[in-house]
Amino acid sequence: MNKMPISVMNFTAGNEIRTKAYAQMAAYVAAFNEGKKNVMGENGEVSFADANETVLKFYKSEIEFMSGKKMADYPLDVYCNFADVKQAAFAIIGMITDLIIPDALIKDIGMISAIKNIGFGDSFKIDIQPRDLFIVSKGSRGKRSYDEKRQFKGTYTLIPEPRNITVAIPLYSILNGDYSIAEFVMKAVQSIEVNVRYDIYDAFDTAMNALATTGDALLKIVGFSQDTALGLQQKVSAWNGNKEAVFLGTKIALGKILPASTNFRFDLGSEYVKIGHLRDYFGVSCIELQNVADYRTEFKMKLKDTVLYVVSPAADKIVKVVFEGSTLANAGGNYDNANLQVETTLSKSYAVGVLTGAIGGYITL
Repeated sequence: MNKMPISVMNFTAGNEIRTKAYAQMAAYVAAFNEGKKNVMGENGEVSFADANETVLKFYKSEIEFMSGKKMADYPLDVYCNFADVKQAAFAIIGMITDLIIPDALIKDIGMISAIKNIGFGDSFKIDIQPRDLFIVSKGSRGKRSYDEKRQFKGTYTLIPEPRNITVAIPLYSILNGDYSIAEFVMKAVQSIEVNVRYDIYDAFDTAMNALATTGDALLKIVGFSQDTALGLQQKVSAWNGNKEAVFLGTKIALGKILPASTNFRFDLGSEYVKIGHLRDYFGVSCIELQNVADYRTEFKMKLKDTVLYVVSPAADKIVKVVFEGSTLANAGGNYDNANLQVETTLSKSYAVGVLTGAIGGYITL
């Protein structure tokens, strides 16, 4: 896991044991999401059932710590009806959400997006550096100064907006061990994470698809060829301050990149056979963008398999993502529903925008 977010450090009040426990809870939920049978603990791998028991024990202790009420002092059904117990229970789930989402996004789409965290109620201001250099004037020995040169940064602001998800679940069932906390948290986290991914992919693809198609400003190419692809890679690298550009695409898209030579051959041990695409194309790195399900249309995939992107990750990330504060949880009343389920709304505020001084390329295969 990447560096622990400040919000989690503040939430645990610097307590090392609690901080490690939250990290372990995040690993437990991630393992559940990936369908693993074992989870890596402090002393090696443990079964998922043992991990569930350990995490549930910590979850209960955290609720007691935050609410100031011991579970042993009350019948479980009475305990679950305390307002501070419910608020503590879902505040912990919100904190786990904050712990998992940025880490998962950085691992998968860190090539195209930069993720920032800001305080509650803040906005994010970014300065866009100009790409141009100063003009050099040809002078004479009798002149000491020439036309003044100056550049100005562009300043843009991202303002996070709340996204909400309302879930209904008996807190009693979680604390009693009848319902896996990982299953509940995974669904909530995955729902928010997928929504953020969609916004990032849409912003990135829309910006890249709008690039110029003619003249010296040509950055969008229809049809892949060895010369045009390498020429576009050179242009993007050069205009991003000589920061090396790479090819990005889905596994299927990258699998279509092959040398033009008819003498090129693959053997059973080649990387193309092992991973499905070349790791580099004439020295240019080929990096896979993980495709994801588009849950808005059944069985549809989100990313295009007919497009390659050319970007310089070291120059600047094309998309900026800003998360505001912590995930907020608002639990409903104990008897609002006839079936005694507690409705809880999780609210996560974030903003996504294309803010960069870097350029990129777009190749339609």
